Amino acid sequence: MKKEIYLRVEKKRGFNMWDLLSQMLSRMTLIITIAFLFTRLPIFRQMIYRDLNIKGSFVMTMLFGLFGVIGNYTAIVVNPEAQVIISNLWNPELQMNNAIADTRNIGIIIGGLVGGPWVGLGSALIAGGHRFFMGGFISDASFIASLVGGGLAGLFGRKLRGIGLIRPLPMFLISILILIIQILLIPLFTTQHITALHLISYTGIPIIVINSIGIWICAMTFYSVIEAEERTRANQTATALSIANRTLSLFRQGLNESTASKAAKVIQQLTNVDHVAITRGIRELAHTGGTSNPSELKYREEVIKTGKMKIVRSFADALYPRNVNKAAFIVLPLLVKDKTIGTLTFYFRHPFLMTSVEREMAEGLSNLFSSQLELGEVERYNKLLQDAEVKALHAQIHPHFLFNALNTIVALCRMDPMLARKLLLHLSTFLRNNLTGLTDRLVRIEKELENVHAYFALEEARFPDRFELSVEMDPNLSHALIPPFILQPLVENAITHGELKNLEGIGKIHINIKQRTESKLQLIVIDNGIGVPPERLVDLGQRVVNSTKNGSGSALFNIKERLTALFSRDATFNMESKPRQGTTVSITLPIQF
Repeated sequence: MKKEIYLRVEKKRGFNMWDLLSQMLSRMTLIITIAFLFTRLPIFRQMIYRDLNIKGSFVMTMLFGLFGVIGNYTAIVVNPEAQVIISNLWNPELQMNNAIADTRNIGIIIGGLVGGPWVGLGSALIAGGHRFFMGGFISDASFIASLVGGGLAGLFGRKLRGIGLIRPLPMFLISILILIIQILLIPLFTTQHITALHLISYTGIPIIVINSIGIWICAMTFYSVIEAEERTRANQTATALSIANRTLSLFRQGLNESTASKAAKVIQQLTNVDHVAITRGIRELAHTGGTSNPSELKYREEVIKTGKMKIVRSFADALYPRNVNKAAFIVLPLLVKDKTIGTLTFYFRHPFLMTSVEREMAEGLSNLFSSQLELGEVERYNKLLQDAEVKALHAQIHPHFLFNALNTIVALCRMDPMLARKLLLHLSTFLRNNLTGLTDRLVRIEKELENVHAYFALEEARFPDRFELSVEMDPNLSHALIPPFILQPLVENAITHGELKNLEGIGKIHINIKQRTESKLQLIVIDNGIGVPPERLVDLGQRVVNSTKNGSGSALFNIKERLTALFSRDATFNMESKPRQGTTVSITLPIQF
């Protein structure tokens, strides 16, 4: 009964080409809708901008093959002998005397053009194979035509990609050519040649027109998405360049309160973020929105530890804004020579404002600032080397020390000429080593110890029986190489700032040089001086501090900066001290000979 109703309707309609066109057009819109949704997938961008890997090719093959399968199911069933059209919305199988006017080739041809030969053939195998199992008198021919179309589309697509012509118009013209070839192949690969010719005389033009228009609309959709993304990237690049131009001079000066505060304001002005925070380590240097919440500390510690970006969203804060403009934030690492020295945090007032574009921008700015900071570190290191040539005598040989040493030698010339002679030799050794050390990147440990002994002898002559120096070292390490001016400033620091000369007993300094591991050398300087208060210990070695004694207060900072510049994260500088219990400075660096 159901079949009789179909026949009455079909005979009433007849075999009208315009009716077939209108019905196929309505079915085509479903494929186009799916194609638009496809452009939202991340793999679409990979497919457009670079060659697909095996996994990507497989996913693309399955997707475009699915397009073809949907085109088969939603096709218009045609009976060429009875000249009737069956307008079912869903056609799971066909009778032997039926065929279909479908949009299968939209998925196959687009898959080949944008994905290459393998994607084209794979999607043709899926969609064409499905068409084969649906039945009908041209199922064999449809399968072969699908494979030919997928292969040709893949070859054309690879050629067009090579010359940069993956554009809507070339894809439209190529699709027409491929569709014509496919239609002409149908009568050749079927046993019912006359019936097949009769079929394509009515359905050939609608299939070519609808499928080619569908391919053109899909190509336009793909291309509009690509153009929008390229515009977004261009805007990102322009913003990044503008930020780079305004922050380069800042970060080249180093990461401190002043540069961080100015950079944070620039970033906030030129991006869509609500607030920006910059830290050195976990210590906050700048925050455009006041201060950070204590709960954010754990995320910064995690980023510093792992060196990887951390994204935090709080939908509760978005609905009940306890922290205005901080419902979501991204914490990014600031790296110098692969070592995380601080963090950059972008805040958003709502999680939905943290789009993929904003995340990419944040990550790009993090890499940019890291490069600027690294450039600044290199420039500062070069400046340190240049300043060393000009200021070494001022920094390492303070005028007071030189004046006192000469006065001591002059006074001893009459009382103890032999001791005066020895001290004069020590002074000449000390001056010579300081001068030659200006041009040496590394010196032998025995050379550095010679400098230490010369300095200590001159100080001991001024304060007899007040100091004691001991050195413990494996003889095999005497030729190991270390940066110059490493040990002597630590001994000078112990005597001057440890106030060894004012102790009730003997001021003791012990130097221990040992091989900590197979590849690491450790230098330890221990004194029994007055120690360092905890509040002052935090800053020593981290920045230049105001000295209460003679000197610039930069000796420890310069040592740590030179170690970082020379060895990056392979060197460490640690300082431990307690009031009235002395100070221990430990340096670990790669062992070299």
